[in-house]
Amino acid sequence: MNKNIKYLLICSILIHSGANLLAPIYAIYIKEIGGNLIDAGIAVGIYAIFKGIFYFVLSKLDESKLSKRLMMFSGYIIMAIAYLSYTLASSPAHVFAIQIGLSLGETIINPSWSAVIASSLVKGKEHSIYANFFGYRSLFEGISAIVGGIFAMKFGFNVVFTIMFFLALSSGAIALLIDEKSILKRT
Repeated sequence: MNKNIKYLLICSILIHSGANLLAPIYAIYIKEIGGNLIDAGIAVGIYAIFKGIFYFVLSKLDESKLSKRLMMFSGYIIMAIAYLSYTLASSPAHVFAIQIGLSLGETIINPSWSAVIASSLVKGKEHSIYANFFGYRSLFEGISAIVGGIFAMKFGFNVVFTIMFFLALSSGAIALLIDEKSILKRT
């Protein structure tokens, strides 16, 4: 497997595992800070809507002047800060703002991430690479969902958010290992 694809896989496993620590218990967290199921739905909706808006805004950037590695790093750092911000949230309005930050981080990461993986694929091996990639990621997402519920119950949400922060931070550090020279050779 190509070195860049390995780094992307690790980044993806870490960031998605972090997100899945909270995903199945998100509505419980919202309720704990004074919200309800409608607020949980609004938070997820805000995330998706702003992600769409940010994709349109960021599509205007001149890609030739951007480091894909630094874009991914920046996005992961924004997500790490947003995850840590959950520890300070005391109302649904705070969560709504955090969701905007998370959507910005993800939209900064994804185009560069997709470009790196596309340029790193081996012709004729695309199916198996993607199947293995998403298989590993899905396994870790499932384990994280279970662990997130256990940790939130035993240690509280702030421990879960701190773990999410460190997983996102780790993704950012690993993104810096991407070899952009090999990407440029293929394009």
